[in-house]
Amino acid sequence: MHRYLLLTPTLWLQLAALVIAQPNGESTESPIRLFNGHNLQGWFIYVDDASTEPGDAWKSEDGMLRCTGAGKGYVRTESAYADYKLQLEWRWPEEPGNSGVLLHIVSQDMLWPKSFEAQLRSGSAGDFASFVDARSKEEIVSRNPNAVSTGRLPRTEVDVELPVGEWNTYEIVAEGDTIKLSVNGTEVNRMTGVRPSAGMVGLQAEGTAIDFRNVQLTPLPPAKDMYAPMPD
Repeated sequence: MHRYLLLTPTLWLQLAALVIAQPNGESTESPIRLFNGHNLQGWFIYVDDASTEPGDAWKSEDGMLRCTGAGKGYVRTESAYADYKLQLEWRWPEEPGNSGVLLHIVSQDMLWPKSFEAQLRSGSAGDFASFVDARSKEEIVSRNPNAVSTGRLPRTEVDVELPVGEWNTYEIVAEGDTIKLSVNGTEVNRMTGVRPSAGMVGLQAEGTAIDFRNVQLTPLPPAKDMYAPMPD
């Protein structure tokens, strides 16, 4: 069953409120633990295969959010965010594979929803991919409505990933219409002029087991006037 998130004027006001007043009365400087280390509260699991149960694809175990490798899809936040620093750790517990962090997810749940992917594929962590009609200034693949990814931007650095079994760090800063990616403390990529510039956050399942932990989001001061009047 598909869920829809339509970018109506009401939704934009809700996104603005998320920047100014975070859940549980937290200030805009307080980190939000997106994954609480115990269960998937606050997350929605999408699996693009009726034969795979969502609970078989994603599990909370030993303080980690674990993708088992069963089925393809993602787990995403139920809330949308704008202007933030997202920090997380990931590792390949068994073998290198493919995954990613989805940013600014909007519209319906599908493979893959309108969003930007901060790539985690082994050997390519820090690359960008764009889905549906998400756009940026720097993408290097021509628009192709029939392609899985409609735009890509390779990372600028090499040899930034750690071996299988070791924990890597991702820091993703989404500020205004810019997204910056850092892997293990090194900035490796950035895109500007991104559309959409707000939305939900997701973690991909692409057929390989991968573990995540310490997933937290720190709101930043709004980079633009989120309360500006809607255009006529």
